[in-house]
Amino acid sequence: MRDATTGTLDEYTEVHDLLTRTGFGTLAGQPDVRRLPGRNDNWIGTTDTGKRVFVKRLKGPAEASAARIRQSAAFDRILRSGAPAELLSPRLLAADTEASVLVFSCVEEAHTAAQAVREDRLTSDLAYSLGRTVGLLHALPVGDISHGEEASPLLPSEELLEALPLALFETSSAAELQAWSLLQNDAALAEALHRLLRRERLANRVAAHCDLRLDQFLIAGGAVYLTDLEEFQAGDAARDLGGVVGDLLHRALLDAAASDGAAPDPPSHADMLARLTAGIGSARPRITAFWNGYRDTRPGTDDRLAERAAAFAGWHLLDRLLAGARTAPRLAALPRAMAGIGRRALLTPEAFVATLGLTEAAA
Repeated sequence: MRDATTGTLDEYTEVHDLLTRTGFGTLAGQPDVRRLPGRNDNWIGTTDTGKRVFVKRLKGPAEASAARIRQSAAFDRILRSGAPAELLSPRLLAADTEASVLVFSCVEEAHTAAQAVREDRLTSDLAYSLGRTVGLLHALPVGDISHGEEASPLLPSEELLEALPLALFETSSAAELQAWSLLQNDAALAEALHRLLRRERLANRVAAHCDLRLDQFLIAGGAVYLTDLEEFQAGDAARDLGGVVGDLLHRALLDAAASDGAAPDPPSHADMLARLTAGIGSARPRITAFWNGYRDTRPGTDDRLAERAAAFAGWHLLDRLLAGARTAPRLAALPRAMAGIGRRALLTPEAFVATLGLTEAAA
C-alpha cells in the first residue's frame, strides 16, 4: 500500500495486547511500522514473529464501533464458509470489540482503485473486474446475515433532512450548515430522497457493502480485493453500485474542472458547464464497463436497479459536498455545481441511466 506516513503505535497498548494474546506477536518497536491515511487509525507492519499485518483502530462511539466490528466479522465468516474463490478480501486475523481494533492479513504491493483513477490506470478491463467483484459480493447468501448484525446506513437521512440534532449543529462548520440548509430547503430534492429511500426499503435484499467507493478496492497482482466491510449487511444492491458509479463520476468531474488549471482567469459559467459535461462523458466508458461486469455476474437483477443506482450516484455527489464542507469556511462554486448534477440525477434518475452509461457496451 502506498501514500503512507511514518508513525508509531507503541502507545496503543490495546493493539499490542490483541496481537500478543492471539499469537501474532507485537508491532511495538518494530522498524517497518507505517501509519496509513484514513478516517480511522491504520497501520501496516511486521510483528516480532514475522507476521505481516494491517491494523485498524476504529474511531467513534464505542457501541457503534463494536457493531461495525461485528459486521466485518460476519462478512469474513460468510466469505470463508464457501464463497466463490474469485471473491477476495484480506483475511480477518483478530478482532476486539471493546478495544475497537481489527487485524487483517496484509495484501502486499497493493494500490486502491482510487489511486488507479488518479494515475489514469483504471482500464475498462479493470473497471469490469470491479463490477464482477461487486456482483460476487451480492451473490453471497443473504440469509446467513443475522438481523442483529445490521445497522441502517446513516446517510441519506430522512431525519436530517428535517432538522439537525443540536450536537451535530454545534460541531458543524459554517460550510456544513450552509450545505444542510440547501438540502433542507429544497422541497423537490427532499421528495426525491424520500422516494429513493422508500424504493430502497422495498428492494430485494443482497449481501451489501453499504459504504462502497473506489478506495475500498485493493488491486494487487491483477487481482481485486474488497476491503472495509464494517457496514456489511443485507441491503439494496443499488447503494453499492451507486457508490462506485458516483465516485467514478465525482473524480471525472474534478479532473474535467481542473483541465485548464494554468489559465489566468477563472472559467466562465458556460466554460465550467462545458467542462463538467465533458467530465460526465469521460466517466461513461468506465461506468459502462463496471456495470457490464456486474450484470454479467448477476444477470437476474430487478428492472429498476439501474434507476436506483443512478439516484444513489447522484446522492454521492451531494455526500461529497457535505464531506468537503467539513473543512471549508464556505461552499465553493465547483462543489455546488457538481452537487447540482447530483440533484438532477436524484430528481430524474431514469434520464441519467443512459447519461451515466448504465447500459450494455456497444458490440
